[in-house]
Amino acid sequence: MRENGRSERPKNGADVQPCLSDVYKNGTRAKRRQADAPLCAISSLFSFLRRGRQMRRNFSTTCTISGTRGEKLQADAALCGRSMVEMLGVLAIIGVLSVGAMNGYSKAMFKYKLNKQAEQVNWLFNIIYQYKEQWVFDEPASMVPFLIKLDLIDKNMIHSGEQETIFDSFGNSIKIRNNNGPSFDEIVLSMTLSESGSNRALICQNMFNIAKAHSPYLLYIRTDSREDISQDMNTSTMYYGDVRCPDYGKGINCIRYATLEDIYNVCQNCDKMPICYVNITWNI
Repeated sequence: MRENGRSERPKNGADVQPCLSDVYKNGTRAKRRQADAPLCAISSLFSFLRRGRQMRRNFSTTCTISGTRGEKLQADAALCGRSMVEMLGVLAIIGVLSVGAMNGYSKAMFKYKLNKQAEQVNWLFNIIYQYKEQWVFDEPASMVPFLIKLDLIDKNMIHSGEQETIFDSFGNSIKIRNNNGPSFDEIVLSMTLSESGSNRALICQNMFNIAKAHSPYLLYIRTDSREDISQDMNTSTMYYGDVRCPDYGKGINCIRYATLEDIYNVCQNCDKMPICYVNITWNI
């Protein structure tokens, strides 16, 4: 625009278009157009830069919302909330972290239960060996009621309504009975594995490792498995304790010398079969 024969630079973006319009509307000479057009172009550039800086400053602190009458208002970004993309990103991160945390928690809980089971079974082995000579009966009977009366069983292993069965940290049922034979008497601890899949095999391995530590006092340990309750038992290779190993000579499977691979192979029956028992026997 021109006043008093002098060109004025537009003050904001809104003034740019009128400036150019005046130049081409009122300018009848090429010289006049050439003089004013560069000023308007420079003015447009400065206006654009000023508006860009203002937008960058406002982006992190304000946003545009609609008023009650449809007008556009400037509000703090906190009032406008977050975008859908931001929310989805946060939810995705939370989901990944949750899956990792739950997986780690499950593994930690399983290891805790294995350690707890080892503690419970070790205690049972000790009291069986300590009291086994006092448990001689004319016919087979459960030892569990006597152990409970003597207050020798962990309260967490006793379930209401169960008189002859106790339960380990995994919920596997445990029965302890004496078997009277024509030439020998023995006490049998039989555990029914309730876990499924690979966890069952790991629990079986845990039982074999516990038995290995008590090999001087054991008669033998074995697993019995079957597809259905009506089918015959599939008995695994027996591993004998020190009580039998010297008498049987070379070639006998002694639990004392069982390797990790040996124990792994024996427990594969429990991994494959729906029903699996771990039986541990002491000679009276």
